[in-house]
Amino acid sequence: MNEEVERIINEVRKFVEGSFSYEIYDVTFKKIGKQKVLEVFIDTPEGVTVDDCEKVSRGLSDYLDEVDLIAEAFTLEVSSPGIERVFKRQVDYERHIGKLVKWTLRKEGADGKIHKEVFEARLQEFSPDKIVVKNDKELREFPLSVVKEAQAVFEFSKEMSANKRKR
Repeated sequence: MNEEVERIINEVRKFVEGSFSYEIYDVTFKKIGKQKVLEVFIDTPEGVTVDDCEKVSRGLSDYLDEVDLIAEAFTLEVSSPGIERVFKRQVDYERHIGKLVKWTLRKEGADGKIHKEVFEARLQEFSPDKIVVKNDKELREFPLSVVKEAQAVFEFSKEMSANKRKR
């Protein structure tokens, strides 16, 4: 990442977290086709609504116009990381304890090669040194260092499934 992009991302992060009661999940500034796009993903423990995104988008847009942080034309997009988010922060793991997660692990096999394992299991415990998950058969334990990717899995509630069957 070049210095200019890093400066933009840091300023956006600082403004949003200092001006609103939202956490930054991620910020990117990239070229998509011929257009530059500033993507800002916000989060809270309770989740994010369309109104939350609109509030941050308006405030951030006014701020960016005022300080002229980005000299070229760009599109601003503010959204939530989504229900099936990829975990990027420690808090993402902590908020998903007891929930179903899709795990992608990278481990060195007996043959010395790196092997990828993908499975779904419910997160039971989390610390950077030890993650405990449970699937239908067993409890498993591994360190965060072997996790290539962890992604939340959306589960329909029993009420939603019952309502769907009634139709």
